Amino acid sequence: MKEKVKRWCGWLFCLIVALAGCKSSERAENTAGQTVVEAIGGRAVGGVTGVYISKKMAEQKMALDIVLPQKRAIETVKKGEAVKVTFDSGLLFLKNASTLSDTAKYILRQLSTCVNRYPNTELRIICYTDNTGETELNRILSERRARGIRDYLAIQGVTPDRMTFQGMGMLYPAADNRTPAGRTQNRRLEIWFLAGEPMIREAQLRK
Repeated sequence: MKEKVKRWCGWLFCLIVALAGCKSSERAENTAGQTVVEAIGGRAVGGVTGVYISKKMAEQKMALDIVLPQKRAIETVKKGEAVKVTFDSGLLFLKNASTLSDTAKYILRQLSTCVNRYPNTELRIICYTDNTGETELNRILSERRARGIRDYLAIQGVTPDRMTFQGMGMLYPAADNRTPAGRTQNRRLEIWFLAGEPMIREAQLRK
C-alpha cells in the first residue's frame, strides 16, 4: 500500500511540475512578445484617439493588401493601432547575404508607393534569423539586412526620419528552430507601420 501511495505522489508531483513549466513557458512567451511590441512603439493609445488611429491603419492595411505580392502576411496589431507586414527573408536575400535581391527591390518599390501615400505613419524595420550559426554573426547579418531595407526605401522617396531599423538576430523566434519549417519562419523581415506624431495630434484634435 505504501508503495502505491509513493507512486501516486510521484506521478502527482511530475504533473504539477509539468503544468508549472507550461505556465512558465507561456508567461515567458507573452513577456517576449510584449518586449517586442514595446521596443517597436510602446503601448496602444486607446480611447477616441485610438479609434481614429485604428481607422487610419485599417485604410493603410487595405492599401498594402493591394500593392504587395502574395508571399507576405499583413495583420493589424496593438489593438488595431498598428499594421505589421512580414516577409520570409529568403524572398528578399540570398542565404547568409545582406544584398537585396531583384525580387526584394520590386517588393520595396511597390511598398514605397503605399508608404509615401500615408506620410503620417512611421516605420520600424526589424530583421530576424534562425538559430543556425553564431549569435553575434546572426545579429550583425540581421542588422545589415534591416539597414539595407531602410536605405532602399529612402532611395524610393520615403523620408529617412520616418524609419528606424533593428537586427534582432535569433531573438524572439516565431516558430520552433528544431525543424526546417520552423527555421524558415524565423528567418523573416517585419515592417511595422505605426502612428507618427502628426497622426496622433490629428486624432487628438478630433476628440
